Amino acid sequence: MEKTEKARKKILIVAGGTGGHIFPAMAFGRWILDNGKAESVIYMSGNRPLEIEIYASHGIEPYSLSVASSPIAGTLWSSLRRSVWFFFRSFRDTRFFLRKERPDMCFLFGSYVSLAPLLYCKWLGVPTIAHEQNASSGKVTRLASRLGIPVASGWSECRGVNGASHVGVPVRSFKKLPRQEAASALGIKIEGGNLVVGVIGGSLGSAPLSALINKMSRGAARTGQKCVFVVLGDQPDNFHATGVEFVGRRWDMAPFYSLCDAVICRAGASTLAELAVFGIPALTIPWSGAVDGHQEANARIFSSMTGGITWLEKDENRPLNLEEAFENLLKLVAAKNSQNGVKAAESYFADNTASSALWKFGEEKFPL
Repeated sequence: MEKTEKARKKILIVAGGTGGHIFPAMAFGRWILDNGKAESVIYMSGNRPLEIEIYASHGIEPYSLSVASSPIAGTLWSSLRRSVWFFFRSFRDTRFFLRKERPDMCFLFGSYVSLAPLLYCKWLGVPTIAHEQNASSGKVTRLASRLGIPVASGWSECRGVNGASHVGVPVRSFKKLPRQEAASALGIKIEGGNLVVGVIGGSLGSAPLSALINKMSRGAARTGQKCVFVVLGDQPDNFHATGVEFVGRRWDMAPFYSLCDAVICRAGASTLAELAVFGIPALTIPWSGAVDGHQEANARIFSSMTGGITWLEKDENRPLNLEEAFENLLKLVAAKNSQNGVKAAESYFADNTASSALWKFGEEKFPL
């Protein structure tokens, strides 16, 4: 597509931490280039191996700040020492990078890596937008809002920020594959008639979720339903359940999504948005350790939109019943094409809709 006359020269996108921040950022950056909105897009991340691996899987080499985690952890004294070192290194790196690249506009996608770019861009007067992927905003997003930085939200709810504009969560483009082609791409074989239930623990993995599948697979066998659980991740030690396939960690999700009839997953915003685009019914089990309960907030909104089911790991009033959970999965699959089912949410997260809305929001706040 030809560039528009008002195309900006250079856009900086800051995203690190986990795939939940990075995948929407890369999807948005791809949309900017595909639609000729800027001459170039540059990325900034932390230097955790996971972050570099995710970017590399999409052919992107970000500028990496020499920091790898939030300074706010551990004891007060260790946190203080780490904070001093964190601020020194991240501000030094950010100062060097911004003076060299001189971006025309910056989009922050959250996580610890966004702090220094937020403050430096504010100081230098670089037009900046903060995008919050989760229904409960992170610390950097809240700080951005207090500093007068416009905030765009991925969901209709954005706890902790007043006046956030809802744009949705940018998602990657996927090509749906035929069932057997998808299975072959994952290195497994799926017999006809089998229900395929995918299991996603997030980019950091989830051993507790794998342990749950070990038990649920036995519950599935008792129902008589022919079912295969396909788990993103490596097989844990002492895992002996039948009907479970582990396909390792993968960043190309098209084969996985193409194969799944239903999914059991954590409640990262990026994962839920992609499931909605693919129209895959989901049983969400939010990670109880998520900061400010943002995964639970994501899951509840997603389930209300799609007719999906949310179970809480530590809900004493409603413990997770494995047989009931599997029966609910079967009901979700049966209702997939109903008017009130998953398809009702597809337009909400339709491919490129959120990216377009986020760009429009930025242009309205900072027109050329």
